Amino acid sequence: MPSPATRADTSRARPRTLFETYAPFAAIGVLLLLLWSFVTWFLIATPAQLREEQRQEQANAAQAAAEQTEAVFRDAERSLRTVDLWLLTRGGREALSDASLVQLAETLRDTSRGIVDVMLMDERGQVFRIPSIRKQALAGWADLAWFPRLHSDAYDGRPVLGQPLRLPDKANEQLPLVLRLSAPAEELRWVVALIDLRRLAELHEVYARGPSSAVAMVDGDSIALLRVPAVPGFVGRRLFPSAERQADFAQAQGFFTTSGIYTDGIRHGAYRKLGMLGLNLLLSQGESAALAKHRRERAVVLGFSLLVSLGALLTAWQLSRLQKRARLEDAIQRAVSEASPLGLFRCELDGRVSYCNPTYLDLHGLREDEMEWGWVGLLQEDKREQARRHWAEQIGKGERLKTFSRITRRDGSRRLMAVRTAPLWLDGRLRGQVGTLEDITELAEQERASRALNAIFTQTPDYVCQLDQQFRISYLNPAARQRLGVAADADVGELDYTRFFSSGGAQRFHQEVLPAAQQQGHWLGRGNLQDKDGQPVPCDITVLLHRNGGGRMEAISVVLRDISSELRAQRERQRSEAMMRAIARTSQVMISVLDLEGRFLYCNQAFEQRYDIEPESWLGRSLVEVLGEEEYEARREAIALAMAGEASQLERTYDGLSRPPGHGEHKSERQERDDSRLALVLELRFTPLRSEGELIEGVICVAIDITEARREEQRLRDASQTCPLTRLLNRRGFTKLAQDLMDRPARPGSFSAVLYLDLDRFKAVNDEHGHPVGDALLKAVARRMRNALRPQDLVARLGGDEFAVLLPELQQREDARHVAEKLVHAIGMPFSIDGLELQVGMSVGFCVLPAGQLHLERMVAKADIKLYEAKRAGRNCARGNLDEEAG
Repeated sequence: MPSPATRADTSRARPRTLFETYAPFAAIGVLLLLLWSFVTWFLIATPAQLREEQRQEQANAAQAAAEQTEAVFRDAERSLRTVDLWLLTRGGREALSDASLVQLAETLRDTSRGIVDVMLMDERGQVFRIPSIRKQALAGWADLAWFPRLHSDAYDGRPVLGQPLRLPDKANEQLPLVLRLSAPAEELRWVVALIDLRRLAELHEVYARGPSSAVAMVDGDSIALLRVPAVPGFVGRRLFPSAERQADFAQAQGFFTTSGIYTDGIRHGAYRKLGMLGLNLLLSQGESAALAKHRRERAVVLGFSLLVSLGALLTAWQLSRLQKRARLEDAIQRAVSEASPLGLFRCELDGRVSYCNPTYLDLHGLREDEMEWGWVGLLQEDKREQARRHWAEQIGKGERLKTFSRITRRDGSRRLMAVRTAPLWLDGRLRGQVGTLEDITELAEQERASRALNAIFTQTPDYVCQLDQQFRISYLNPAARQRLGVAADADVGELDYTRFFSSGGAQRFHQEVLPAAQQQGHWLGRGNLQDKDGQPVPCDITVLLHRNGGGRMEAISVVLRDISSELRAQRERQRSEAMMRAIARTSQVMISVLDLEGRFLYCNQAFEQRYDIEPESWLGRSLVEVLGEEEYEARREAIALAMAGEASQLERTYDGLSRPPGHGEHKSERQERDDSRLALVLELRFTPLRSEGELIEGVICVAIDITEARREEQRLRDASQTCPLTRLLNRRGFTKLAQDLMDRPARPGSFSAVLYLDLDRFKAVNDEHGHPVGDALLKAVARRMRNALRPQDLVARLGGDEFAVLLPELQQREDARHVAEKLVHAIGMPFSIDGLELQVGMSVGFCVLPAGQLHLERMVAKADIKLYEAKRAGRNCARGNLDEEAG
């Protein structure tokens, strides 16, 4: 607004004619119009040509980027197909922990340079890493928007592309590519390839040249999957929601321009459609980038035009200088008002607010049209009218006011306001009042918190002390005063703080504690406080260093907690734990403890001796490392139950060929032969290891050697199924074990045979040399038969000089004849018994059948018939059913 003097000068001046007023401005306008017409033509025509060149460059770059991106997706699809083929050909049992699958997965990761990772997913959307020993899911995808597509009837067996996601064990976002398994493995139904979007973005960064260049990848629904450089909120946004806009990207390649409504501004670029999954790769630049080559010429033209325009406008500027100065002063006043941290307002004599700055409205949470009486609506409804009248009365008195008001803003927050006003006098008359509004809610809260903190220090049993810069005591809470023998009303400023340290404590405070607190701002540790009786009191100590705004130390706070009772309880607990460790260590029962990862936390001496391991060498090692894969698999289910909170037990039997690792007993050859069927039996009991808070922290395994009990049971069973003279099976044992072997699934194409054998001329040996020699001869015959047969063959003495043999898993029918003739030859060799050379023979009848046609009773009857044929043929020979089967 012009000043009064200016307005007076203006009124006395001669009125200007219309020509005088507007002619200079008209000439300047025509000149500027011609000038800027040329500039406009220059700015429009030249950029069009540059944009065409740029489009060609973008098309070439988009093609190169698309080829690299397609290579990554081909690698991902090959990885999916490779894992699917592996599971189809190798079988999926225990796939997550299969070593060869783990090696395959690592190879696929390395082949893709870490861009592609491979995982497996079950029907419920649980995702598992390879390997996953404990089968713990890494994430669940069942609630993701694209997951139902995997179960859709429209699924055609090709990989399904998901949306970007983040896994707990990966720092970067991943793009999932999912393929249904051809041969589901257990509950696993899908193989997942995860493409590391950060690594893929690094490949695209080469093509995002320039500050406004960008490379983006979108799926068939125009949803953004990746952008380089990244823009918050861009990934996951549908860039082109309309069907007409999506149709612009139907070709294999082309160009596009965005409106900026669904993208980050107006952009020009080229796109390439990837040959898979319906993806589009977009390479774009902003509006400014399209004119990058034109900027220098444009700057020269614009600079010249601006200089001419500036010169033309100097006259108009001179004419409007006074008005601008007035507007500037008014703007400064408004800016000061708006920038003030206080709410500024002016009230009329009736209390109505006629002016306020934005801070005033913000503090109340009001709109500009609510300025006059809006603050009244923030009070309690029953107090509004009274507050309005009281406010008007106070304003009309023309006195300074200072009051506090608690309001509830529309957002529900309660605020405490301080209001101060001063009367506004003009020409000796009261025109109203001006005032300030300040939100003191936080200040009031700080004061309340300070009072609460002081109450805490007063009531806490901990000892709280504060020292000033000169290490003088400035505060002791009541608990500290009582423990140190300082009266409640005594002045602590005269006390020497070092008198409360135990021996050497003051030196430690200055040499160790204070330097550490100065460096870190605090110190935590333990020490001794000397009480009023001169006795040391063990304490946990916290030292806090307080600094002012300049970083200088202002005070030191020390908080001490008496831990005497805790230390006594700890010593008692340690003594009890030492006793329990000693008992466990020397116990003859094998005791071991595993953590939740299956690693050993503890083993006692009996365990170390049984498994022949060095003391403490098991610490931190897994069960598989110490006992082997077989032992781990046998115990895995029981360990899992214990980790789930359920106790269980199992029994492990080790024969002579499968003793546990480190079984170091030494036996004679006869003992080894006698105990080969039952070397060791352990009863294993698994219980959860629980913390004091009943949380499961591991598994306790107790192993008890019950070999002798089981061996006695075995001896009784063997006695009922074994010939006591020859130690071969008797008729009962042979029948049972032979039937068990025949009931088991046999290898396709194999055969089994039953041999019936009878000694020739054995009765003559008994009659001539007596039964002791005959018994010795029977033992020798049994040994030769056992040595001539395979370990899995069954051989039995049926009674007298009759024997039977079961030959399972023969590759050919003729193998039965070869074994029978081998036995005839072996028994036909002379025997040396007690200095006598004895000669006997053996007749053999056998029946051989394919594995799928076995029947013990029929085979025994057939072999018995063939035995009598062998005897009628002159004895010391073998006869069987080979010719009959061939015929």
